[in-house]
Amino acid sequence: MKRVLVIGIGSLVMRDDGIGSRVVEAITDSLQEHDIFSFVGETDFQCCFDEIKSDDLVIIVDAMIHGKEPGSVDAMLLSDALKDRGNIRTQHEFSLFDLIGLHAPQTLGYFLGIEAVEIGLGLDLSTPLKERFEQICNNVINMILNLKEEANYA
Repeated sequence: MKRVLVIGIGSLVMRDDGIGSRVVEAITDSLQEHDIFSFVGETDFQCCFDEIKSDDLVIIVDAMIHGKEPGSVDAMLLSDALKDRGNIRTQHEFSLFDLIGLHAPQTLGYFLGIEAVEIGLGLDLSTPLKERFEQICNNVINMILNLKEEANYA
């Protein structure tokens, strides 16, 4: 059965790096209402990879630093993210992306990058992301629902 799987990655002890994990955790109930599966993998990329089934539409949510407005969310095809992973600045350049690239490059999906401000040791999000957290969550949910529909996984 085709399913949409949303994976949140990022370290909760590295400030904004944990935004992907925090957002997916916060929106899990909303995703379930739309028959979308979610998994918060934090930094356990092997466990994340093991959750992926061959016919899943995979959406990876993670922090990125691309010089855009803090908290903005960009989507790109997973295949493009795999090709350009050297140009996408995330803390997880070797991890889930590399496992998918090496062992399952045919995986259909998207990368949702949330623009981070501060990546470094600390338990809290930066002030800009903390202030926009609800808006970021809403933007991510809407993007996921649109991507699900576009991919005919409805």
